[in-house]
Amino acid sequence: MKLLITLGSMALFCLSLKAQANLNGKIQDENRQAIAYANVLLLEVKDSSLIKGAITADDGSFEFSAIPTGKSYLLRVVMLGFEDHFQNIPDFKENLNVPTISLHNQAQTLATAEVTARKPFLEQKAGTLIVNVANSITGASGSALDVLRKVPGMIVVNDRISLAGQTGLTILIDGRPTQYMDMQSLLKDMPSANIDRIEVISQPGARFDAQGTGAVLNIILKRNMKLGVNGSATVGAGKGKFWKYRASGTMNFRNEKFNFTNSLAFSHRTWYEQLNLERVVGSELYKQSNFQPGLPYSLNIKSGVDYYISKNQTAGVSVNALGSTNEVVNKSTTSILPDALQKARAEILTSNETDRRTGFVNLDAYYEFKLDTSGQKLNADFSINRYGRNVSNLLRTEVISGEDNYADRQQKQPGNTEIEAYRLDYTKPFSKKFKIESGLKYSHAVVDNDLQASIFSDNNWVNDPSFSNHFVFTEKIAAAYVSSNFTLGKMEGQAGLRYENSQSSGYSVTLDSTQQRRIARFFPSLSLSAPLGDKLGWSAAYSNRINRPSYGSLNPFVQFLDPYTYRKGNPFLRPEITDSYKMSLTYDKQPFFNLEYTRTKDVIQMVTQQDDATGVGFGIDDNLATFERYGGSLFFPLEFVKKLEGYGGVMVFYNRYESEVFQEQFNQGRWNVVAFLNATYTMPKDWKFEMNGWFSGPGIEGIQTSEHLYGVSFGVQKKIMKGKGNLNLALDDMLFRYWHGRIDHAAFEANIVSSWETRIANLSFTYNFGNQYLNKGARRRSGASEEQSRVGEK
Repeated sequence: MKLLITLGSMALFCLSLKAQANLNGKIQDENRQAIAYANVLLLEVKDSSLIKGAITADDGSFEFSAIPTGKSYLLRVVMLGFEDHFQNIPDFKENLNVPTISLHNQAQTLATAEVTARKPFLEQKAGTLIVNVANSITGASGSALDVLRKVPGMIVVNDRISLAGQTGLTILIDGRPTQYMDMQSLLKDMPSANIDRIEVISQPGARFDAQGTGAVLNIILKRNMKLGVNGSATVGAGKGKFWKYRASGTMNFRNEKFNFTNSLAFSHRTWYEQLNLERVVGSELYKQSNFQPGLPYSLNIKSGVDYYISKNQTAGVSVNALGSTNEVVNKSTTSILPDALQKARAEILTSNETDRRTGFVNLDAYYEFKLDTSGQKLNADFSINRYGRNVSNLLRTEVISGEDNYADRQQKQPGNTEIEAYRLDYTKPFSKKFKIESGLKYSHAVVDNDLQASIFSDNNWVNDPSFSNHFVFTEKIAAAYVSSNFTLGKMEGQAGLRYENSQSSGYSVTLDSTQQRRIARFFPSLSLSAPLGDKLGWSAAYSNRINRPSYGSLNPFVQFLDPYTYRKGNPFLRPEITDSYKMSLTYDKQPFFNLEYTRTKDVIQMVTQQDDATGVGFGIDDNLATFERYGGSLFFPLEFVKKLEGYGGVMVFYNRYESEVFQEQFNQGRWNVVAFLNATYTMPKDWKFEMNGWFSGPGIEGIQTSEHLYGVSFGVQKKIMKGKGNLNLALDDMLFRYWHGRIDHAAFEANIVSSWETRIANLSFTYNFGNQYLNKGARRRSGASEEQSRVGEK
């Protein structure tokens, strides 16, 4: 490292000694009128790579300062409505005032010169499936959870996320881990308008954290990279069972040295969930219905700056803050029947008054140094995250019929989460056929939650020690990795090895009890690919990963729905270990047919139990011995139909669990079929129509089996105001079937129906403004690349 720093410093010092001079000029049109805000690009003659960029002032003037002398350059001027102008600057030796440049109007009108290039909805790059959701019509007024449904094969039911029947997915936001946060609240409160795309990495290599047993989902937030001043403003409203509305705005300024981005979003995204449960308890039937609305008000502020220090150095910092409040009353009814045909012997109504206030603040910073032109570079970044929540619940139970009495309960749950992560990556190409990547990472998390439970007795609130618990969880993870990219003949490959040493501690202040866990091990990964002909090819990949229990699963707190139903954590959970294998057929290096096999030890699944004596049922995460999954997937594009874009596909997997549950052996498996279709049709006069549909057949998750379900959404978009405005109308979940499940193992028997808000109409309007544009090719060559300039994404 000392040698690298010394060599880099010497190189920068030598560059600073080179002779430099200034270059300036003026731009005008054919009528000799000054042209303001034109892009002036100074390029290398050899490969047209960008050296510097400038924007003309109101009088049409521009200037480049400190340009190295003794070489030739190419000057390019770009302005909407005019033909591009190219001018050679041979043998630049001293300060030069370029003769006034006159731009010529384009012969074509704007209508005939319409730019039609756009990102496809699905992109496949180097083992990563990219879902470009920024311009999606359906789900545009929802939350991050609604956007996740756009991922092929993704099923979201009651905040539980699965991909073709597989759980254990790892969710990142701009590359940052989220396992210590309340992800259910965070994803529900995050407006979908903030999201640019979702990256699905099915076989993450050594560069990624080994956390998780399924795919890695990286949610990339929007970031503007255009030159000049530009931005957008959006307003929208919708109606399902509840009204919902949102407003957001972005403002961006970029020149050759800086890129400033700012965004503000406010939303009132309402929703509800309905859970109906029938349980057999002895000779009686417990029928329970729980209605849980969500009425959150959320405010999201994000600000960042990128600084292009030089052609080879870039640095940046950003701050992202999200705050939310949600005051609701959950209603739950319970009827106890001697059997299904008789009148209830008891019936109660429970109201759960919930006041939830959350706040999330993230600070990211990065630095990148390109050490040479071969691709050798050094990346450093760090992230500081603070997440706080204050939740209070008041449970009141009214006896409609029966003789039992139920005391009122009150729970207060203040909590804070602090996460810091530091990372250093180094890339060194040794040749065109061999490259090494290596890096170090350290993260430290502290989660402090205090559950203060009380029961109303003798006209006073009295502490309930059986449910109160102050729990502090800390985890430190130190990691190092090395990965090689190589070519052997026609075969390309990547081999990596990651080492992680994690130390965690769960301390119950109330009980003065500590559960400690230390995991230190290596995680190998390997991928190979080779052609089978001109277009066809094959690829294969293997990875070994770990899924440490989340804080929410380890936290021993109890969350009541009503006096007969609650959920609690399990501080004794063990981590999951997964071996994953995948083979794909590719066309033009893009996978279209995949075969997969995974085997997981100590898989973490929620297990529902009950006490037959009291009739109380509760859910708790537990380790099942093994989980096996094998099957395949087929994707196909829709671009073969004129004016139609999108994708379709089908996934077929067999999921099997084997373990001892409730002192009885559980060995069950089930085939699961998932089909999906997302199609967008472009119509005349700037109209666009979108349809999104999915179907999931019967499946299994732990000891719980489920029936088929589906959803279909429609949307229409119209460009207005000369293309600067978009008017969207979305009809989400117009056709649907809710989730139906069943548990039948040992002495536990239950039927479950989960439903959510459907048939939602959303209307929104977006206006895009800006005085400049920069074509894709120039943007790719300017300063830092789009990937490098996205703060915190690494």
